[in-house]
Amino acid sequence: MSLSGLTEPHDDERFLDASCLPAHDWPAWTEADEVALTAVLVAGDPLQRAEPSAATIVADAEVAPVDRAMLCGLAGVDVEALDDAGLVSFAVAWTRVANHAAAQVARAVARFHARVDRGELLSASALTSAEFSAALRLGSGGADRLVATATALSTRLPDTLAAVESGEVSWPKATVLAERTAVLPPALARRVEELVLPAAPSRTPARHAEAVRRAVDRIDPAGLAERRRRAEADIALIRSHVGDGMGELFARLRSEDLDTIWTGADAWARRTKAAGDARTLDQLRVAALVRWASSFLSHGDSAICDETCDPREVVSAAATDAAAERADLASPPRAHPPRRHGRPVTVRALWDLRSLVGLDARPAELADSGATLDPDAMREMVAGGAEMRRLLIDEATGEMLDLGSRSYALPPVDDSAHAAPVELQVVVMTDDWARLQAGVDAELCAAVEAAPRPIRAMLSAPVTAAALDTTPQAYPAPAALADFVATRDRHPTNPCAGRSAASAADLDHVRPVRDGGETVRSNLTSSTRRWHRLRTIGGWSLQRLGRGWLWTSPLGRTTITGPYDYRLGP
Repeated sequence: MSLSGLTEPHDDERFLDASCLPAHDWPAWTEADEVALTAVLVAGDPLQRAEPSAATIVADAEVAPVDRAMLCGLAGVDVEALDDAGLVSFAVAWTRVANHAAAQVARAVARFHARVDRGELLSASALTSAEFSAALRLGSGGADRLVATATALSTRLPDTLAAVESGEVSWPKATVLAERTAVLPPALARRVEELVLPAAPSRTPARHAEAVRRAVDRIDPAGLAERRRRAEADIALIRSHVGDGMGELFARLRSEDLDTIWTGADAWARRTKAAGDARTLDQLRVAALVRWASSFLSHGDSAICDETCDPREVVSAAATDAAAERADLASPPRAHPPRRHGRPVTVRALWDLRSLVGLDARPAELADSGATLDPDAMREMVAGGAEMRRLLIDEATGEMLDLGSRSYALPPVDDSAHAAPVELQVVVMTDDWARLQAGVDAELCAAVEAAPRPIRAMLSAPVTAAALDTTPQAYPAPAALADFVATRDRHPTNPCAGRSAASAADLDHVRPVRDGGETVRSNLTSSTRRWHRLRTIGGWSLQRLGRGWLWTSPLGRTTITGPYDYRLGP
């Protein structure tokens, strides 16, 4: 398309003759003018407009405002059409979009929080957290953190929220800033924000967190003691299983307590190493903590195992006189292990019957955390002795139908003074149970007959679950019934519950006792204390739905939970 004709006389009445123009010293029309005008006309003509390349779109999206045009452009990019540089730009652009989306979620949460009618016993934050934890499938801790950060950004740190919305600052960085400044007055929090926010986009998360910490100490050095006092409310011990039968333990605690634990574990490790133990110092430091916990669970005393129980442990000559006296005793002092629902607190492990008697080699599972153990590790654990209980599992639904009314002691195979604090829950499927009772599975029957006597006794015990419902007016629930419900549910059954043990939760009547609810298996479930309170005074309701439970929020949103499916184990 040539535009040179516009500078010459034209017959079309749409173009003015030069004589119609006012007298003026017009500059000469140049080639650059023609190129510029061409671009303007083409931009206004959809048929002639050139579409930007994918590389151009993603490069522009790294810096463009996160708006509808930017989103539409990115959504139309085929990642396969990008070169290496384009792929990096593509990832950067979508990360900015993710940051923007996080800000929109925060605005919704903060607005909801502002509208909540505060109850006399439950805060607006607790009610908001419950609603969003169920809707977004978050755990209670994650929902609490979302609510706290969203409200802090919207009320105390608006510039940070704007930076997240623009895509320049990530949600984790904003969370760090909100949490670290939560103990400061609003004016000081804003000063910290002014110091760290400009460089936040270019810093790594770790360096950003360090910058925030330094800024808080710089802005409010006199408040260090008060911040420590408030931080003590967040002291926590957190476990996480990473797979392959391994896990991590994280502790957040006071600095002096941290050094006390480390120093004690290190001293125990070095003493044991000097006595000839072949394990590394790191392995022994961990073993020191395991020894304390195992001794406490077995005896109610963290020192007894170190002093009297394990003949394989070489006791240093530096042991105290009191320890030496206790070591000379003919037997350990009387044990007082901790109890819950009337039974000793133990580490619970699940293993199927066929693997226990040697017919299969399936993995086992730690009941409360869900961590998987390989068959050899499980055999090693069982060799140390364990209390066994039988779980009868419905082959069709995976729900537990019966929990043995008593446990059976499987003694250690070595010279240990006592079994480890482990309860081995032996999973027996209804099909195998029926074949055992009828004696029609020759291989299984022979393996059971050859098994140690406690295993045979456990499998010959009758099914007793129905007897648990014979005291429907009892309150609180008898220990055996509470134990059955906790084992059946395995984890709390409230919305978005984590992997904590159901035995540590509240035993909740689905239909409250005050409304005629009975203390029977079908009317009991395991709820965390928070969700028990949400039911009681927070506007949530609960009813039985088939084999599961229907939770309804104050807004009418529903969440269905169900009993644990034991078929889905390892």
